Amino acid sequence: MAGYAEEVLTRMVAPYNVTARPAVAAHVLRMMRGAPAEGAAAALRGRAERPDYTGMLPRVSVPTLVVVGADDTFTPVGDARLIQERVPGAVLEVISGAAHLPNLERPAEFNAALARFLDALPC
Repeated sequence: MAGYAEEVLTRMVAPYNVTARPAVAAHVLRMMRGAPAEGAAAALRGRAERPDYTGMLPRVSVPTLVVVGADDTFTPVGDARLIQERVPGAVLEVISGAAHLPNLERPAEFNAALARFLDALPC
């Protein structure tokens, strides 16, 4: 897993955050290196073989928050926007200064987005 982890690190964590937030980069590397290779391979295979569920998005009937890093190449902002547009009432939050892991790269901004969403829900 070490080779794969190092190969995709700068897609999981924005390259500028690998330098600016070395503890986050190290944490992500540890998680990826510690994952069983069989499990990682199965997850990748599952993502590659999954059916397209976008047609089901209009049937989502629960409050939905879509959060994406502005520099995410795995789930680009355009893909997140498509989800937000198709899920009734969904809220989209784009976190600047983050790639695929905005909760780790920009925790304060991520938590603020989540708090806004939760605070807007009816009690």
